[in-house]
Amino acid sequence: SDDSMENIRGDPIKEVDGVGRATVIEDFIEFIDEYGHASLQEGSGKNFVEIGGSFLMRTGDDVSEANVRRWIPTHPEGGRPKYSPVYDRHRHSFDVFLVASRDIKAGEEIVKPPALWKE
Repeated sequence: SDDSMENIRGDPIKEVDGVGRATVIEDFIEFIDEYGHASLQEGSGKNFVEIGGSFLMRTGDDVSEANVRRWIPTHPEGGRPKYSPVYDRHRHSFDVFLVASRDIKAGEEIVKPPALWKE
């Protein structure tokens, strides 16, 4: 959550007698900064960190190179509805699941689009 990240960033690297700097926490923060993303649901304060297969996928140079995308079903009226019981029930899924954006051939590399979680 945003609150957790604020607490971790508070003073994670201060000198501790007999221990020195808390480099494990520094490394953890760097990992979150590189592989984490805020929820696409505005105001939720939730953050997600890639730790599964998507963490290992190469990020393409542009969108046309990618063959996966975020899973967000198209709404019949276009855009995203302000309120929908169906969408509300699955909003968490929209922040974490990827689907193929086209047919992926056997042996083809799986490539994420740049700025995958920034849209």
